[in-house]
Amino acid sequence: MSMPEDKYYSDSEMIRLLKGADAKLSLPEIYGLLYGCHAAPHIFRPSQLISTIFGKNEAAFASMEKTEQVIGNLLFLWNVLGEWKPETEPLFYPDIEYPDTPEGLMERMKDDLTLIKSFIKGLDLGETAKEDFSKDAVDAFKSLSEADTFLANFIEFQKQNNTEDEEFKKVKDSIVNLEGVIGVCIARINLGLKEARMRVVKEMQKAADSQKKAAQAKSAKVQRNELCPCGSGKKYKKCCGAEQ
Repeated sequence: MSMPEDKYYSDSEMIRLLKGADAKLSLPEIYGLLYGCHAAPHIFRPSQLISTIFGKNEAAFASMEKTEQVIGNLLFLWNVLGEWKPETEPLFYPDIEYPDTPEGLMERMKDDLTLIKSFIKGLDLGETAKEDFSKDAVDAFKSLSEADTFLANFIEFQKQNNTEDEEFKKVKDSIVNLEGVIGVCIARINLGLKEARMRVVKEMQKAADSQKKAAQAKSAKVQRNELCPCGSGKKYKKCCGAEQ
């Protein structure tokens, strides 16, 4: 499925911009990273993407205009992939035109492989733990790992063996089918982590509420032996009032 281009320079232009800015990640890697970050339970903010994509030295932008173009496109990708509906929509793949040759197919397989690895990296950046996965997500992750291994081994095989013309179409069809499997696996993992994401959101909301109540307690005139207004169940003098 291709990326909508109403507010986007196109994937081909984005590839050019990334190369011009000396990015450390390719566009397929960025896609995978974003899918992983959005699926993960803990929030990985868009602002953290810059150092991840361009390294510690950040981007070697030629001008402020180029800076705005690249950052704007990255944020657009972040938002669009964050709104992806894995229940009903196929996976967005980078819209890259590969030559219809064995060499072009090799590049396509390498990009698929890096997308998988970057998706897993995105899960790690979002602090995904084993216990966060549903049973189906665990099964999907195993299938994704198998696809990763197959691609890696097949790429090595293709390096040692030239694909004959009559075999090329069969190999290409197999890779197209495998991309469908990869998309389904990523969708299942995303859905299988939904409860973990909701749990983290609730925990964050609870922590924010506690901080708010604590701040209110400090500003309110509460007797030291009264229950603390923060809702901890402790006396004020042994809770928020202990700092005063």
